[in-house]
Amino acid sequence: ASVILLIVGAVLRLSEHDLTPRLQEPFAFSANTAQLAGTLWLPDQPAQAAVVLVHGDGPQNRTSDDGYASLINTLLDAGIAVAAWDKPGVGASTGNWLNQSMQDRTAETRAALETLTSRVDAPVGALGFSQAGWVLPALSAEDAAFLVLIGPAVSWQQQGDYYTRVRLEREGHAASEIAEILAQSAEQDDLMFGAAARYDPAADLTEDRWGFIQRNRTADARADLRRLTLPVLALWGADDLNVDAQSDAAIYRETIQASHPATRVQIVPDATHSLLKSGPYNWQLTLQWPWFTQLRFLLEGRRAYAPGTLDLITRWIPARATAAAQTQP
Repeated sequence: ASVILLIVGAVLRLSEHDLTPRLQEPFAFSANTAQLAGTLWLPDQPAQAAVVLVHGDGPQNRTSDDGYASLINTLLDAGIAVAAWDKPGVGASTGNWLNQSMQDRTAETRAALETLTSRVDAPVGALGFSQAGWVLPALSAEDAAFLVLIGPAVSWQQQGDYYTRVRLEREGHAASEIAEILAQSAEQDDLMFGAAARYDPAADLTEDRWGFIQRNRTADARADLRRLTLPVLALWGADDLNVDAQSDAAIYRETIQASHPATRVQIVPDATHSLLKSGPYNWQLTLQWPWFTQLRFLLEGRRAYAPGTLDLITRWIPARATAAAQTQP
């Protein structure tokens, strides 16, 4: 009997990565010069809230190769509709995501929110990851009812230094060596990506990627955060290897904590950059996961997330939606 229960449990958790049984509709809109294609997933009952998912870095499709599937299923189970789209030039979307500035990404998110508002009779917000920290804080109360940010970065330069420092530490470099490498890297970056720099075909990156970095390397969310009046749920994993959770959470507390009574800034114990359990899942890139970690993620489904994290998100969003609905004329 126990073996049967284990098999049933495994099958159920694997099904959490399957979105095909869910109510869904095409979600298409235009932004900047691109035609974006995505999906709107709807809960079984009328939605009490709706979110657009805003990707982090990289050429991601609407479900991040099903990496978002268990999260989307969790949101749908909580009565929250979800819209997501292929980045420009990925999947069925036109354009090129590497041609975007962070302002372009904000305009794209604003267009998605406008489209979602016309499709769902419920308060609408945005839920974004990592690089979305330079995208979502520029939104206003005219665009969204609330924002959820997971592992948001504040300064592009500081985030890059932190990422490199952690990578070097994990490779076993000494502190003095790391300091020297970071200093040399800053010098080289100014030469390679400065305002007067031109693409070098001998560089170890494509011209599109070079342009993306040059365009966005001075991104810093502080000014947008100071202007922000929306309720925000900002979450970082305590063991984040990509973003300096302690430093960035402190900036959020200083700039937005008092801007709205519902705003919550929190560091989640024993959690990764994506709020997964750090014990089994803490690599800087999911591409670095060994096969057994990939298998574990498939088998765990929503249990791969740090305990209580998804409950926090799925309680906070409906509460904000209820408050937003009550203030509407």
